[in-house]
Amino acid sequence: MKGRMIKALKLMSHRGGLQKYNLHQLHQSTGVRMKVMLSIKRLFFNKAEGKSEGQPKEDYADEEANLWSPKTVRTVPAFYPLEKSSRFIEDDHLSVASRLSECLRVLSVHATYNDEIATASLVTGENVEMHLSLWKTSGVEGTKYPAGIVVELQRRKGDSIVFHRYSRYILDAAMGEFDASEFQKATGGDVAHMYTKKAERMLKMQTGKPAANEEESAIIAVEIAHGLLMKDRMDARQLGLESLCLLTDPAKTGITTALIASHVVLLGTAQGATSTAEDSVIFDESPFQEIRETVLSLVQLRRIGDETELSEGEDDRSEDDDFEGKHFQEREYMSLLHNLALAVIANALEVVENIDSGDPEPETTGTNPKARVESSDITSAFMNEGKEITSKEILSTLISELGKAAKKPHNATLSAKCLSSLMGASDDARRRAKELGAKNVVSTALDVGVRTHAKLETECKKVVRVLTQQETEEENQQEDEEN
Repeated sequence: MKGRMIKALKLMSHRGGLQKYNLHQLHQSTGVRMKVMLSIKRLFFNKAEGKSEGQPKEDYADEEANLWSPKTVRTVPAFYPLEKSSRFIEDDHLSVASRLSECLRVLSVHATYNDEIATASLVTGENVEMHLSLWKTSGVEGTKYPAGIVVELQRRKGDSIVFHRYSRYILDAAMGEFDASEFQKATGGDVAHMYTKKAERMLKMQTGKPAANEEESAIIAVEIAHGLLMKDRMDARQLGLESLCLLTDPAKTGITTALIASHVVLLGTAQGATSTAEDSVIFDESPFQEIRETVLSLVQLRRIGDETELSEGEDDRSEDDDFEGKHFQEREYMSLLHNLALAVIANALEVVENIDSGDPEPETTGTNPKARVESSDITSAFMNEGKEITSKEILSTLISELGKAAKKPHNATLSAKCLSSLMGASDDARRRAKELGAKNVVSTALDVGVRTHAKLETECKKVVRVLTQQETEEENQQEDEEN
């Protein structure tokens, strides 16, 4: 009997029926199991986002209320590796979801909720995409968690450092340890407030720096940003716009650099922002004109140069249609560049608006910025020359962007910031915005901000304050004329 078995085994081995599992094959088997686990996780996330094969993408978000009320919570699947950014909470899922939605509103995170399977797609103002999931634990003996809820937060795209800043607040809110009023009081609604203050302190430590050297450094930095913007690669253009965002922020670069960069963005020239001494920096301003044209083109035409314009209809198409069309990734990047260009203009307008009132905490550098062009003249030139470049009115574009607050609250927030700066500096801008129906659009956007986006609410209130100020001045003027 034993001889027959040996003979049969030899025959199977000869025909390839018997395989020997060596160490290499065992490693391959382990790799296959890991791939299966990752495939399971990807399958659950795709279902959460409505991307299952053969089914159209569905939007489960309640656009009117935009509240998160999950109907069912799924159990954590077997072989599903939870992210490290997750927390277990012994509470019901509705209470956890309520705390999370309020935290996201205070943090000004755009959330698209899925009530069917208790998930949410999140996008921050820094263009960091995250995925939030609620899982139910069974509490069966032998399992890791008792009965309760697991909150899992995953980074999908964007800066990992910014993600961790947000994740701390979001996971604390899930556990009931986030105080919204304390957060507003300590940071003013800005997650990066503490790090910005550190940057300001470091800038103020650089005392005695000659103004000419600082201006020369600012010009070089702007020229580097121009070089990146003019490249044909999307990542280079993104870096160029991100550089301009930093250069137009006085809290991160200093008031002199921010003022020069703001003049370049708004006027296409550094004249009026640099010193008039004989040893002042000599530079070619043609790159500055190209920077202004590029930023305006991205904001108003959603393109760079002679590229194909991204129309409003294309931008709002479903993902399946985008993949069937051409260059979906380019369209996605162009939307990102559009957002960054809005941020650059918003920063530049704020710098020009505030320079007249003076810096509340001036830097102790050797010299203070000299007297410059009035903010009203700058904003008027920006609106008039911008219309000549793009054949579109910047106020109309900003009001139109603000009207999309429900779908794109981050862009709407930046648009409201631009509007408040423009109308605050120019009487003509206030009158024209009123003619374009800004009051009704701002009122609708304010409702969206009150429900879902704290920063949008703040910026819309500033616009309302400026518009109300204009109406009050007009009423007082009529009364004076009657008297």
